[in-house]
Amino acid sequence: MASIKPDHTVAYKNVGSLEIPMDIYLPEKATNAPVLLWFHGGGLLQGRRDLIAPHMRRGVQTYGFVCVSADYRLTPQVSVGEVFEDVKDCIQFIRNDISAILGEGVVDGSRIAVSGSSAGGFLTLLAGLYIDPKPQVIIPIYPITDPLGTFFTTPQPAPNGRYSATKEEMAPYLDVNAPPTVNCGKVPDDPQSHMYVYMLRTASLAQLWGIGEDESAAAPYRVSRRIYEHGLPPAYILHGDADTAVGVEQSDEVAGAMMGCGLTVEYERPHGEDHFLDNGDDYQNKRLYEFIMRYL
Repeated sequence: MASIKPDHTVAYKNVGSLEIPMDIYLPEKATNAPVLLWFHGGGLLQGRRDLIAPHMRRGVQTYGFVCVSADYRLTPQVSVGEVFEDVKDCIQFIRNDISAILGEGVVDGSRIAVSGSSAGGFLTLLAGLYIDPKPQVIIPIYPITDPLGTFFTTPQPAPNGRYSATKEEMAPYLDVNAPPTVNCGKVPDDPQSHMYVYMLRTASLAQLWGIGEDESAAAPYRVSRRIYEHGLPPAYILHGDADTAVGVEQSDEVAGAMMGCGLTVEYERPHGEDHFLDNGDDYQNKRLYEFIMRYL
């Protein structure tokens, strides 16, 4: 299903000479279609927009939404706060400018579901907390939720036998003075694609995001602790309990906080499933899409 190609690729933002693109997938005969916006994973350190799962590509025709898969600048050349500025600008572009590209009456940019996998799930949660007006619904998929949580402050082994690079090998990508980039290449062909495993081994996520161990700097990004104050829109959380790349307790905390605050949340926590559980060509999740469409 990766053969389903985007109908349009456009830059939603320029930072100096760097273009930040999004791919747009259109249903047939779209009329005022809602938008499902997806952000890729990779710890905000790597990844790219074309890694969107096959089930989301198929969902465009099945459920009639416009799907947008967007890149963003990668850390540590920018901070996590600057990455979130990209998220805000992307959503503003969809709300205000996407109709000029697709034509009047094709898309309703005011009806937005935000989703993302892993670090993209983290960006999804930030959008739910801080974007005004909030998205109608969010779908965090095995999300990072707390860079200072135990999983990310304890050195972790390489998941599933993936290559664990040395600091020297990662030096070009650890240089905070290097030009910002988007759209890292494929694992294992692009050396930058080893950044996530390096981060796990060195327990350096907060440092690479530019917040270090400063509790005040990290506070806006510890999601479960911000829910009571800021709220979240209806959320469908998907996270396997055998995840070796993002500990499932990260989602447990957010789902628990949402339930405690009386917010609408559906938490699917499949037993024995690891990271990337939804990436196969045959993966389907009718329950997830019924939840999305209920609020769009």
